[in-house]
Amino acid sequence: MTKSNVTIAALIVLIALTAVAIFSVNTRGVVGAAPAGLRATVGTTTNLTVSTTAFKAFGTTTCASRKITTGASPIMITFTEKFGQTPTGSFGHLQAASTTVDYDGGVNGCDALKIYSYATQLITVTETN
Repeated sequence: MTKSNVTIAALIVLIALTAVAIFSVNTRGVVGAAPAGLRATVGTTTNLTVSTTAFKAFGTTTCASRKITTGASPIMITFTEKFGQTPTGSFGHLQAASTTVDYDGGVNGCDALKIYSYATQLITVTETN
């Protein structure tokens, strides 16, 4: 075999192995608190004024999800009081300005929800059961 034939054969093997690796990856199923086909009902909907001081929005222990709609400023969120977690400008889960995000209780839990905002604003928080 010539040098070019060996190079072409190696390239074909590499492409085949890459294709097998890409198409054989197992994906995880969806994890959620509200089982498929069962409805979740609105437990509470609240308009909250949040600011640069962390605010405890919820302290319940059961929920299907929590939906948060932000105003003109992004917010930082923590989903638990364990380990003394409190959101700040540099710690927490970032939610962009002018967005609505549904946080699944099966993924994020239903412990205390604390919110820090980069500017004073009105947000809407809905908890479903």
